[in-house]
Amino acid sequence: MRQVLECSQAEEHELINKLGIMLRNAGFNASNSTLVAVSSDYSSIAWQILRHFLSHDGEVCDGFTVDVPYPDQAWNWGFEHLALQACKTFIFKDNLILIEAGVIRGTNYRRLCDLIHKHYPGQVIVTSTVFENVHSAFKSEFVARYYDDETQDLTFWWEAYNKHWPIDIQQPTP
Repeated sequence: MRQVLECSQAEEHELINKLGIMLRNAGFNASNSTLVAVSSDYSSIAWQILRHFLSHDGEVCDGFTVDVPYPDQAWNWGFEHLALQACKTFIFKDNLILIEAGVIRGTNYRRLCDLIHKHYPGQVIVTSTVFENVHSAFKSEFVARYYDDETQDLTFWWEAYNKHWPIDIQQPTP
């Protein structure tokens, strides 16, 4: 059984700030980057804070959201179509920065990167995440914190029950 790895509000903001510093120190900002929230229901807080964190000359970083399948769903034409529709609404800057609250398996990042490269050849994609599972098949370029999904169930302070996630965690005893 996995233990709950609860990310508090304070820790979430600390890690988002850490990620913002990493991205800014690498030269990314609103003048050269478009920020994409991958899985908006989980990643919107990080995305919104980073859009402002990467502001440049009074301009907030452009951005949009893309929703991806839950673990019990498959990538299909519908998800690809919606992702491409979201991409078509923006003129990308030099760098397309993907942000996700937690990269667990890496499947969604891999599929989304492949889809963007197929339809926007040559587009620079930068991957970032607040949390990344050490066993993820996809390795993000910028990670604020690693964790082990085999022993820990990443849970954010704001999360409500979601039927699409398996429940196999050991609750702490009071």
